Amino acid sequence: MSLLKLSGVTKVFGGLTAVNRLDMEISEGQIFGVIGPNGAGKTTVFNCITGIYTPEDGEIMWDGENITGLQPHKIAMKGVVRTFQTIRLFSKMSVAENVMSGRHFRSRQKWWNAIFHTPKSYKDEIANWQHVKETLEYFDLIDYASHPSGSLPYGIQRKVEIARAMATEPRLLILDEPAAGLNDSETLALVELINGIRRQGVTILLIEHDMDLVMELTDYITVINFGEKIAEGTPTEIQKNPQVIEAYLGSDEDDE
Repeated sequence: MSLLKLSGVTKVFGGLTAVNRLDMEISEGQIFGVIGPNGAGKTTVFNCITGIYTPEDGEIMWDGENITGLQPHKIAMKGVVRTFQTIRLFSKMSVAENVMSGRHFRSRQKWWNAIFHTPKSYKDEIANWQHVKETLEYFDLIDYASHPSGSLPYGIQRKVEIARAMATEPRLLILDEPAAGLNDSETLALVELINGIRRQGVTILLIEHDMDLVMELTDYITVINFGEKIAEGTPTEIQKNPQVIEAYLGSDEDDE
C-alpha cells in the first residue's frame, strides 16, 4: 500500500484551475520528485497535501486514511511536515529555539504541568532539549545553537529549517525547492543531507528546479504542466520524455 496517494485532486482559484485531476502515488522510503515549469501548480499540490488548501475535488490518502481538507496541524501530527520555498524561520530566536519549536506538538505534558513546573513538565522539557541537541549535532549546527537564526548565512538558515522539520519526527518530509539560493558546494552538501535523512527511514517529497539535483536524488518523478500531470517515471525515463522536453524547452511550433 502507498504511503501517500492523490486521486483526482483538483484545486481552483476563481476561474483558474491550478491543479486538474492530479493522480500521484508515493511509496514509503522513496525520494519522490515533482517538477514542472514555473506556475505549473507544484506548490499548490504541496499546499493541498499539507492542509493549507482544500481541494475542490479528489481525495488525499495518507497511510490508508483520508486527510483531504484536514487542518495543517493535524496533518503534521500524523507525520507529514514541510519546508517552504522562502525560508520561514523565527529570525530573532536562536537556532536551538527554532529547532525546539518543532518539538512542541510532540510534548506529552498537559498545559497545567508547564504552568506549575511539575516533575512531569521538567522531565518532558529535558527530553525535548536532548532531542534538539541530537538534531543540531546531526545537522552540524551545534556551533550555531545560540545564534539568532536571522543573522546566519542563507545556506545555514536552510539547514536550520530542515532541522526544525526533522525535529517533529516526520514520516514524510516535503521539501519545496530546498536548493534555491544555494551555491554549488551547499547544493552538494544538501544532496548528502537528503540521502542521510532517507536512510533514517523518512520518505521525501521534493519540488526542485535544479534538474541535476532532481535526477541524482529521486527514485521517481511526476511532471506537471498547467496543473495537469504530463508524465511520470524514473529519472532516466523523464529525461527522454518528449512531452517533458517540450514543456521545458518549447516546441518548433512555438518558435514559429
